[in-house]
Amino acid sequence: MKKHLHQLPLFLLFLIAVAFSLKSLREPDLWWQIRTGEWILENLQVPKQDVFSFTYAGSEWVNVKWGSEVLFALLTKLSGPESVFLLQAVVSCLVVFFLFRTAKLRAASTFALVVSLLFTLLVSEYRINGRPEMFSHLFTVAYVFVLLRHRKHPSNNIYWLIPLQILWANLHEAFGIGIVLVGIFFISEWIEYFLSSKKILSAKKELPKAISVLLPLLIGSVIVNPNGITLLTKPLNILGQVYENKYTTELFDFTMPDYWQWNAYATLVLLLITKAGWLWRFASQKKKNKLLFAFEEFGIGYLLVLLAFFYLASTAYRNVVFFALVLFPALHAALDFLFSKIQFTSKHTKQLTVACSFLLFAFYVAIITNKYYEWTNSRDRFGLEVLSSYNPVGAAEFVQQNNLQGNCFSDYLTSSYLLWKLQPEFKTFIDLRDLDVFPAGFFSTFAEAVTFPESFEQLDSVHHFYYVVLYRPQFASLHRHLLNESNFQLRFVDPVAAVYVRTETKDSVPVAFSSSAPVQTSRLCKALNKFFNPLYEPYNYSETNYDYIAAGFYSSAGNLNLAEEYALKAAANATENYKGTEILGEVYYNRAVQAKVADDKNRWLNMAGNAYQQSINTNDGFAPAYLGIGAVYFQQQNYTMALSSFEKAIALDKTNLNAYVFAAECCKYYINMNTADSKAYTDKAIAFYKKADRLNPDNPNIMLNLGFLYFRGNDCKNATAYLSKVADFEGLSANEKQQAKECLRKCGAK
Repeated sequence: MKKHLHQLPLFLLFLIAVAFSLKSLREPDLWWQIRTGEWILENLQVPKQDVFSFTYAGSEWVNVKWGSEVLFALLTKLSGPESVFLLQAVVSCLVVFFLFRTAKLRAASTFALVVSLLFTLLVSEYRINGRPEMFSHLFTVAYVFVLLRHRKHPSNNIYWLIPLQILWANLHEAFGIGIVLVGIFFISEWIEYFLSSKKILSAKKELPKAISVLLPLLIGSVIVNPNGITLLTKPLNILGQVYENKYTTELFDFTMPDYWQWNAYATLVLLLITKAGWLWRFASQKKKNKLLFAFEEFGIGYLLVLLAFFYLASTAYRNVVFFALVLFPALHAALDFLFSKIQFTSKHTKQLTVACSFLLFAFYVAIITNKYYEWTNSRDRFGLEVLSSYNPVGAAEFVQQNNLQGNCFSDYLTSSYLLWKLQPEFKTFIDLRDLDVFPAGFFSTFAEAVTFPESFEQLDSVHHFYYVVLYRPQFASLHRHLLNESNFQLRFVDPVAAVYVRTETKDSVPVAFSSSAPVQTSRLCKALNKFFNPLYEPYNYSETNYDYIAAGFYSSAGNLNLAEEYALKAAANATENYKGTEILGEVYYNRAVQAKVADDKNRWLNMAGNAYQQSINTNDGFAPAYLGIGAVYFQQQNYTMALSSFEKAIALDKTNLNAYVFAAECCKYYINMNTADSKAYTDKAIAFYKKADRLNPDNPNIMLNLGFLYFRGNDCKNATAYLSKVADFEGLSANEKQQAKECLRKCGAK
């Protein structure tokens, strides 16, 4: 009984890993991956050219994830797309298993093991999302375990890494991590062998024959894949894409606001805890050379791996989890040492086990009841189901029911689901295969099309779009153009997407805003949801504030009558009336902007300001209300209050693009006054615009303003870098083009 009690916390950790894995499907990438797997099963080959778009059909496509995609397709065929997360649950358990085995390489307390495992799961949870990178997480911890074990107990078991490397190279593009890990340990083992032969290290090291033979075999094994030798250079291409792809938020590096989510901060805290434990332990050693003690205790290879993965984590938000996983052995050792200094842990083992088990079970309950996701402000939700509140289910059904054919302009956030749901006829304009298929310049073309109507019309003249499916929460400029000024008619709109169809004459009757409807869940997934949470209930779509969403859509799209109608309903919502009053303020503000008489404009601005202030009074943590009231102050030329409001909006939401742009515009007012503070406000405006540029890369208006500001500050290098990109852009006015070219001429640009 005592033995079983001792193992209970570890069992609960596996249960938590499963709970973190069983999430509702909202990830848009999964749809094109499932579709690719289905294509492979249908055609019994891996596509080497693009077969899914009409813009880059036939272009080279080196698909590394094909093995994962086939597994996803098989699971979808077995029990629906939501069952993909069952594979994630298996992988998560294996990750915990290898972390557990790694910890057992050294004698340590169970309490330290449980705490370090829980912390590692917590900071990794945001990437437990059913994507192929799950295999890279698994193989990373497996490699670290095998390499650390080999350092301690050398044997030929290390050659098991060769079949693992072959699998990795056919499951996910981060397979290069395995070669890097072995390469680092290869170098370090030779260094340790040399140091031991010189008797600098006390422990005698054997000649590292096994790992020296392993490394070239491991590199060679990568070619065992459908793409052959081409895959050897793929890791280098991926590193280039990380820096070139400025459109995927998960690839943002540590200099960008989106990078600093709580997971990144928490990982830094774990690093500091680890460092504190190490320093204390080193200080307690009698040996004079602390560095040599670190080499002997942890190994040069592992220390170098930590440095390499710390750098990797800094390059992209999605890579933070890799550093957290390789940090685990060091974190575990540090916590074990720190807990050993607390006599309570050794004297009250049973009580700690019971308390720890109770807390872990409570945490498990928090996950399966979604309290954890509420606390962390996450969009994830426990339970195997497809969420139509994140996927364009309604738009796809509308296209099917109305048999819409021909070329479709769809953005990269909606196209993947359409590709899967509307197969085999549907082809994408652009999709989330990103730079594997579409060049970076094409993403710029897409960005221009959704920002400037002229660019969209030019694309339309080439591709002759019959209909458009556009993500509802973004691309307001194109929504406005399609709704009011184009040859397209809005036929469907819900919280996720809008569908516009080409028409000869526009119907004046507005389209009613549709609510999201549940997607049928398979029997197996329903049973598993109930197994892990007997009180589980599917997502309740009736709790969504559709009036608020509809008001925001029609307001940004320019139909203010409909927007006001929905906004008044939203303002009457008992639980979220602050959202309703904020969106009502937006409607009044847009009426003020359109007003041609000064008195009417002032009246609407006052009404907008009152509505925004009412929203702030109800909820002073709602960033859109501060953005709105700042815009009112800006129109009233109260730039001091406007800038203060925009800065409050930024403080509450560091991803609020419009707040940065408006704040920069306020600074430009003070710059134009040519006061003593002009230089300071120029620097401030540049900082705001640069943050906006990171959130919305290659936006011509942002780049134009940055170019002008750098020119004003006599920084011709940066001025040229930005203005040369937009000087000939068709969406700019003739005056803007002339000014840009004049600045470039004065800077000596050719």
